[in-house]
Amino acid sequence: MGFSGFMLLFNLYLKELGFGEGSIGNIISATTLGTVLVAIPASFLLRKFAIKPLLLIATPIAVFSYLIQVTTVQYEMILASGFTAGMAAVFSRVAAAPFFMRNSTPKERPYLFSMQFALMLFAGIIGNTLSGFLPGLIEKEGLVSYLTYRYTLLIFSGLVLSAIIPISFIQQKPLRSTMKMKIQSGRTIANLFLPNLIVGVGAGLSIPFLNLYFKDIFNTPAHMIGIFYSLQQLLMIVGLLIAPVIAERIGKIRTVVISQMISIPFLIILGTTQHLILAVLAFLARAALMNMAQPLYTNFAMEKVHHEDQPLTNALLTIAFTAGWGVSANLGGYLIEHFNYTYPFITTSIFYLISTAITFCLFRKEE
Repeated sequence: MGFSGFMLLFNLYLKELGFGEGSIGNIISATTLGTVLVAIPASFLLRKFAIKPLLLIATPIAVFSYLIQVTTVQYEMILASGFTAGMAAVFSRVAAAPFFMRNSTPKERPYLFSMQFALMLFAGIIGNTLSGFLPGLIEKEGLVSYLTYRYTLLIFSGLVLSAIIPISFIQQKPLRSTMKMKIQSGRTIANLFLPNLIVGVGAGLSIPFLNLYFKDIFNTPAHMIGIFYSLQQLLMIVGLLIAPVIAERIGKIRTVVISQMISIPFLIILGTTQHLILAVLAFLARAALMNMAQPLYTNFAMEKVHHEDQPLTNALLTIAFTAGWGVSANLGGYLIEHFNYTYPFITTSIFYLISTAITFCLFRKEE
């Protein structure tokens, strides 16, 4: 709830402070750079230490970084705290998939990965709904626009901190692994890495700016953008619940390829339409189709590598997507600020098409 609400409003808050899309893209890139640099060290630590103490340390650090981001107007401080937040937040992303693999059976895993993602989205629906209405409630106190965003972001930071309560209940068997790094699935990891990198590059060009897209193109108020995102996540949950059933019939990779291919035309619609209703429908359909594939791909990746390589593989998948996202967010912000939204959306669709084709070629015979 806290993270989804924070991410939805943070760009709008920065815009209210007077930052352009190019500067916002740089802030996004700083956060992703922190994630990229720490992902592999995090995978080493997860071989040696239990998940719980690492998350109990990383979560407050991330929250402290968010607090700095929303209580200062200094561009350099926002960049630096974004970098730190990215470093701290990566631990939860890298830890989840290997933890699931150690505590589930092969038949349970497609449902477990999809259910975990679905629960995240359900929490996101609540967060996005709150992000749509909290600023309006706070604004009634007579505060200027940027302060209403700031106080709302502080509330969401507190919600993120509350995650330490369920984290404290995590139970894990003692690990036998060491910090020694012996990669046993190198070629497979490289093949898994490439499609994720290409998707990340494509996504970073346009997806981080979707909230600004609705505000700039259609002059949509914040509470309506929050509703759009909540509806998006509701449909994504439906897709995630359907995906394992489809995967049982046609396989994980075919499900990934088909869902991603069908999502591409909706990106093109987003980049070309001037009608709000059509844009919202495309926004909803694209997200549901593209994201229903993500847990299946992660599950497939974990099954294809040696169990000792699972933390590293998940870290590299995180790096691939996040690094691509962070690098291209700079370019996406520049293109939007100096031209329009059409070029980023069309280019994103091309990268998605390339990634999907590579996934199919590399893994169509693996299942």
